[in-house]
Amino acid sequence: MSAVVPRAGIPPAGGDTRTDELLWSGATATVGSGKLCPVRRRDLLTAALCCAALSGCSAVDRLRGTPSAAAPAAPSAPPAARPTPGTPAEIAARSTVPVLCYHQVREYTAADGAGARPLICPPAVLQRQLEGMLAAGMQPVTGEAFVDHLQLGTPLADNAVLVSFDDASGGQYTNALPILQRLGVPATFFVMTVVLDRPNWLSRDDVRALDAAGMTIASHTWDHHPVTRYGEKDWATQLVKPREQLEQIVGHGVDLFAYPYGLWNQAALPHVQAAGYRAAFQLTEQPQDARLPLLTVRRVLTLPTWDVPTLLARVSRNHPAG
Repeated sequence: MSAVVPRAGIPPAGGDTRTDELLWSGATATVGSGKLCPVRRRDLLTAALCCAALSGCSAVDRLRGTPSAAAPAAPSAPPAARPTPGTPAEIAARSTVPVLCYHQVREYTAADGAGARPLICPPAVLQRQLEGMLAAGMQPVTGEAFVDHLQLGTPLADNAVLVSFDDASGGQYTNALPILQRLGVPATFFVMTVVLDRPNWLSRDDVRALDAAGMTIASHTWDHHPVTRYGEKDWATQLVKPREQLEQIVGHGVDLFAYPYGLWNQAALPHVQAAGYRAAFQLTEQPQDARLPLLTVRRVLTLPTWDVPTLLARVSRNHPAG
């Protein structure tokens, strides 16, 4: 009988090197004596390759697991054109998305005077305000998405709002971050770098954790000195070095800035731009600059005494930043 006969069975557990070389596919072949002999792997592979060569190289490619030289792939589509930055008038017209500004997030203490209390938001108040905002359909966005919208006109969700925190107080990590994460609210943190790693302030590890949690890290000068009082040596200390320090902490670029106390003047704008900031944020006391609206974005100082209806009135797109 000269036909190939299938053989049932499983490979041996090892120990016989001749047997281990066999192709345990269950195939055997006859030899001149008429006895069935197992086919060796290399013999079968050689025969298969020879047969495949007769039927074309694509079959060889399939055996070897390599792609065949078939028809070339269709050319890829050209890359999409990059958005063009808007004119100052276009940026100003897009500046209808409200921006909220919080500071400390903690409980009041007996030492808190009347002047400090407007800047202290108890955690329960923060949660209540954010929950009310979400229930009304407001949609928080990242700092990057917000600035892309203003500068490039990229779309934002309807009823978008930007939530921000100033100064780098420790409660922003211990108290605010868990609330933000629980509610799914992204926020932007403007960090004053002189306080990093001091008691009751953010540490460098806190800043890294905020960044890893999807929050935007931005600059708020070195020591909260107002830009309206800077001398020539102050620009690098207050604008350039803090940005570089934050970039080293988070491992990527930092290009958003907030003016201490929300104060700015015309002399400061070229320095802010030269320091590498893409956008800068004030408060509501002044209108946007007509020539550089992206460096004078307005924010609402959010008060802990506001109930939800008051908050909604301030963040309404019909009442942007003031």
